[in-house]
Amino acid sequence: MKADPELMRQAVYDLARHKLQEQLVDSNPTDTKCAERALEAAIHGVEEFSRQQVSLPALSSVPLLSSAFSRNPPRAEAGPAPSGSDLVELIHRANGADRLPLWAVMTAAVLLTVGTVFIVVPQRDRLMTLGRPLGDQREQTVPEKAVGTPASPTALNRSPPPPSFPRPTDYGVYALGDDALTELRLLPGRAPDARVAISAAFRLPGKVSLPNGHPEFIVFRRETTTNILEHAEVRVIARIAREFSAESAGKRIDDNDSWVIRNFSYPYRSSPVPDNPEMYRLHSEDPTLQLSPGQYALILKDQSYYFSVGGAIVDPRQCIERVIATSGTFYSACKKRNHAL
Repeated sequence: MKADPELMRQAVYDLARHKLQEQLVDSNPTDTKCAERALEAAIHGVEEFSRQQVSLPALSSVPLLSSAFSRNPPRAEAGPAPSGSDLVELIHRANGADRLPLWAVMTAAVLLTVGTVFIVVPQRDRLMTLGRPLGDQREQTVPEKAVGTPASPTALNRSPPPPSFPRPTDYGVYALGDDALTELRLLPGRAPDARVAISAAFRLPGKVSLPNGHPEFIVFRRETTTNILEHAEVRVIARIAREFSAESAGKRIDDNDSWVIRNFSYPYRSSPVPDNPEMYRLHSEDPTLQLSPGQYALILKDQSYYFSVGGAIVDPRQCIERVIATSGTFYSACKKRNHAL
């Protein structure tokens, strides 16, 4: 009943009819019939008010509790909500002033008041809407008319700007240089600790050459949303150009298995990509940094990603020699003739 105003009003009407029968048990038939007609006139007055002021659908049928009630009660006149004096006049026209007792008029007036409250309270939001000025309704309809119309040049200019750099579509780690993305290769094993001067030897996974020595990096990973790195670093990868041992002095090492990561590093900082929480960007802490030609590794926690910068290698840190002795393995800088690789 609370969710359906029509059922609520009908329950009030049925209760009023039932109580009226209890009161008219000892009354004469004439007074009983006048009271019943007055009650039905009040019910239809409430229904007429609900249709005109709140635009509620009329009850499809108002069942009567007694066959003595009128089957065709008179309709109330159209107009605003009737007051107490208007109700008396309405019932007098429907039943005759000389045949209607005063207590029946008071009962009908009380019924009308209660019924009006049951109508207005559930519909208070709609009544507030009906009371708004016409100008407010026009303002609400303007956006509806604008739907589907072609966008103006100003609206087009407000569209989000295109990305300032190319975005990868697959998860991975990429180098960004000259507005081009280059995917980096993952090196085998764990990245060496920064306190380790030279890592174990490994093979290069394949050439990954960048166009210049001022790269930035794009990290695109699913776990980045909850685990973004604040710092990263780029370390030098050196080639073991020559090995000295008791078995073979001065043996040249095969290029496929003669590379190590050194602890010469360049720090990088991370910054988020605003429109993609799974992606962040790495840039050098030194804006003027220019990596010299050679091999490098991007260190992200315990993973290393290989890339190279093209050009003639002249940095002595890119070359190293290994000495294997009975007391251990030692490394030293390459001689000058081995710098150019």
